[in-house]
Amino acid sequence: MTETRFDLNWRLFADPPDEPETQYGAMLVNYSGNTARDTYDMVTSYRAAAFRLLDAAMKHGEAWESVDPILFCFRHALELNLKSLHTGARLRTHGLKPMADALHERLSSRYPTVQVNWLRDRIHEFDTVDPRSTAFRYDDAASPATPPELWVDFAKLRHIMNTMFDALDTVRRHDFELERERA
Repeated sequence: MTETRFDLNWRLFADPPDEPETQYGAMLVNYSGNTARDTYDMVTSYRAAAFRLLDAAMKHGEAWESVDPILFCFRHALELNLKSLHTGARLRTHGLKPMADALHERLSSRYPTVQVNWLRDRIHEFDTVDPRSTAFRYDDAASPATPPELWVDFAKLRHIMNTMFDALDTVRRHDFELERERA
């Protein structure tokens, strides 16, 4: 077994290697302030990270140690997902409730009421616990509206988040089809 030698002077963010396809890492791009990723690309990244963290926590029985990064990644993926679905001016708010309500209004005539209400209500749950996108990032940022103790069942969380993201993906697909038909 060959030992990898580390140089403590290596930079975390460096120029791309000559053959990036032969190394494990990721290319970060900055084209005059544009990351070359769209909002939905970032949704996909945070969503994948959340599920990977959740699966690892469940496998290793590490609920307490992992809960904040898991919930932050899910919440952020949800926020970005809602922003990517919002038509018109881009929302610069972290609050999920206004975006969920706008989406609910837009979808009410297109999908069964029970499904649209369920999606809105689950998004509202996240907003109640973390209205400013800070509760899972800082130790002193919990919402005063949150009860003193809440339980998060990781298996149920996984199922519900999968269902929510699948629903939002369906909306995205249908929106794309509608746009294509109009063109």
